Amino acid sequence: MTLAAAVGLIMILIFIIGVMKRWLSPYVGLAVVPLAAGIIFCLITGQNVLDVFEWVYSGVFYAVEDGEVSAGTVRSAMMVLFACTYFTLMMQVGLFDPLVIAMIKLVKGDPMKIMIASTLVAAGVSLDGDGTSTVLITTAAFVPLYKQFGIKTPYLAILICLPTSVFNMSPWGGPLARVLSALNLDVTELFPLLLPGMGVALIYCVFVAWFLGKKERARLGYSADKAASITAEDLEKMCDIVRNNEPEYKRPKLVLFNLILSVIIMVLLIGGYANSAVLFGGGLALALLVNFGIDFHLQKDRLAAALEDGMPAAAMIVASGFLMGILTNSGMGDDIAIFLASLVPSGMENLLPLFVAILGIPGLIFLSSDGYYFGILPVLAGLATQYGISATAMGVGAMIPLATYYATPLIAWIWILIERCEVDFGEHQKGILKWGLPMFVIYCVVAVLTGAIPLI
Repeated sequence: MTLAAAVGLIMILIFIIGVMKRWLSPYVGLAVVPLAAGIIFCLITGQNVLDVFEWVYSGVFYAVEDGEVSAGTVRSAMMVLFACTYFTLMMQVGLFDPLVIAMIKLVKGDPMKIMIASTLVAAGVSLDGDGTSTVLITTAAFVPLYKQFGIKTPYLAILICLPTSVFNMSPWGGPLARVLSALNLDVTELFPLLLPGMGVALIYCVFVAWFLGKKERARLGYSADKAASITAEDLEKMCDIVRNNEPEYKRPKLVLFNLILSVIIMVLLIGGYANSAVLFGGGLALALLVNFGIDFHLQKDRLAAALEDGMPAAAMIVASGFLMGILTNSGMGDDIAIFLASLVPSGMENLLPLFVAILGIPGLIFLSSDGYYFGILPVLAGLATQYGISATAMGVGAMIPLATYYATPLIAWIWILIERCEVDFGEHQKGILKWGLPMFVIYCVVAVLTGAIPLI
């Protein structure tokens, strides 16, 4: 092992431990640890210490090599900033309210319908990429209903987590932004490859709700003829939970406009017709103007409120450029890849994307998404290049373990969820692994069948 490889591995290990132990926030760890490692490496090797800042610059902004311009992490950061802000605004103005309310009104007193509806509502609310709001809204609407009809509330925790993990693969979700940053990819290169798996996974989520609903029907002795129905008053109370979430900013008369605008953005995004940051940035400006009119203060206040979700994520993605820049330009990344290549059994190199997927199950649960995507993935991606494996294949492999991600204790809203659903964390973790692992297999199979992960 070379000196560069040793320093690089120590740097990654310190970053992972610092984040995992909560000694460092992801932003601080991504910026401070690589800077310190880069400076120490320059001092040991006799290089100019000021070169470290050039390495970081190329990682964050851009680098030019042989006339080719390589974009830094700021590209992904801008996409995350505007995408998170746009969908937060859409949630505030009530774009998804009609879907959520329609699902609530369809359930009647049937446990199966209630459980399928809660899954679909969680999927709809999670479109904005914010797990906390998904938990608060879905549990507020459905926990009373589960209790009223005697349905096991731990099931609700599972039915919230599964579809939320699917939409966590969206461009405005944190994991995809981290992967794009770590692999220096554009969203249009990776997101379309994930869509087939996401579609099949959503069908699987509904199947899980149907299966658990059948079990609850049998356990509760449900009969359509004898079942108690929810009163109109109860239904209105549940719908009011959705309507009264910041009602002063809801724009029910503009739902059609907001829906058309969002569909146009997604079509242009998936088709690769325009830069994702430009699409969401322009859509955000137009949405603010149409929804809040010619009102400087209201536009400014709503933008500031919507930015609260996007800014921390964007700052963290920018900071990842410190790690990427120093790994790449110091030679640490190449030397680590060469070292790891010597450990790969002959003939197994083509399975690296699936290895990344399998490693991601414990990696995401115990290291956090920051530790895994910024600490482990870049190293394995560097190894993959030694065998001609594309960054997109590695990116797909890295996203697949999100199927079991919410078995982690490292996400704050998980603790809100288990408290509201009255389930022990250990039982919740078992439930997520039980139903998440089959979804993991589904993702793997779809990725291989569609060629997103080529095995030849």
